[in-house]
Amino acid sequence: MRRVSRVTTAVLATAMASGLAVAAVPASSSATSAAVTPSATPTPTPKPATFTISSFNVLGASHTLNGARGMASGATRIVRANQLLERHAVDVAGFQEMQASQLTKFLSITNGEWAVYPGLSIKKIDSENSIGWRTDKFTLVQATTVKIPYFNGSPRRMPLVLLRDKASGMLAYFANYHNPADTARYHHQAKWRAEANRVQIALQNQIWTRGIPRFVTGDMNERAPYFCRVARSAPLKAARPNTYIKDGTCYANRPRAVDWILGARKVSFSNYDEDRSHLVDITTDHPVISSTVTVDPARLPRAWATTPPPPVVPKVTY
Repeated sequence: MRRVSRVTTAVLATAMASGLAVAAVPASSSATSAAVTPSATPTPTPKPATFTISSFNVLGASHTLNGARGMASGATRIVRANQLLERHAVDVAGFQEMQASQLTKFLSITNGEWAVYPGLSIKKIDSENSIGWRTDKFTLVQATTVKIPYFNGSPRRMPLVLLRDKASGMLAYFANYHNPADTARYHHQAKWRAEANRVQIALQNQIWTRGIPRFVTGDMNERAPYFCRVARSAPLKAARPNTYIKDGTCYANRPRAVDWILGARKVSFSNYDEDRSHLVDITTDHPVISSTVTVDPARLPRAWATTPPPPVVPKVTY
C-alpha cells in the first residue's frame, strides 16, 4: 500500500495581543501640560461565515469487488465521488464507508486540497468514518474520537473535529457517524442504534454550552425515528427544511433518506439537496446530501473567539 499522508490531530491555539501607544507632550514653564488620549480603533464586526456541508456514504470498496452489484471498483468510484464534491462545491464532508484503499486514492487525486480525520492515523477500519475538509477553507484546531456501537455492538471510533474557517475566523464542531443497519447478515440492530444515539446525544449536550456551532453528519440507518429521537434530546435541527420539532411535536414529513445533516439551532441552512442523479447512481447506493450553512456572529459570538476552548473529552462513550 502506498504511503498515505496523515492528518496530525494538533491543537492550534492562537493568542492575540494588542498594544496601546500613548503620546506624551513635553511640559514647559509657559505652557500647561496637556494629556492626549489615544483614539480608540473600533473592533470590526465579524462577517457571517458561509460554507457547504455534505453527508456522503461513498459505498465501501469491499461491496463492489469483481464487479459486484454491477458497479465499478472502489478506486474508480472514488474519482466520481470527488466529481460530486466538486459539483456541489462541498467544503466539509462527513464520509461513511471510506475504506482505506478509497481514502488513499482520494488523497492522491486531490493532492493536498483535502485533509481528513481520523483517516489512517488510527486503525484502518476506523478510517471508514472520516471527516474531510478543504484545506483552503478550514484549518484543523482540535480532533478526537468517541466510541459508539456498530454491528452487534462492536465498538467503532468516530470523529469529532473543531475547525476554523480561514476567511471569517469562525470555529465550528463537526461530528460524523455510521449507525448499524438491519441486514441479511446482521439482524435486530435497533438496540445498538439506540445506544449509539445515546452517546451521540450526550456529546452534543456536553459541548452545546460552549456557544460554538455544531454539526452532525451521518448514515444513521433510520429516517423519522432517528430525527425525532435526537432532535428532542439534543439542541439540534435538520438541514432538511420540512423536518422539524415544534412545541414538542416532531414533524419529520416522511424523509426518503437515512442520511442526515443536523446543526445547532442558531445556524441557518439553505439550498438543501439530495442528489440522486446518474453520476450518484454509478458512484454509491446513497444520495449525496448537501446544504449551505450560514453562521451569524450576532447569534453565536463565541464562535469567533481567538483562543479555542479546551479539547473535548467525551463524558459518555460506549
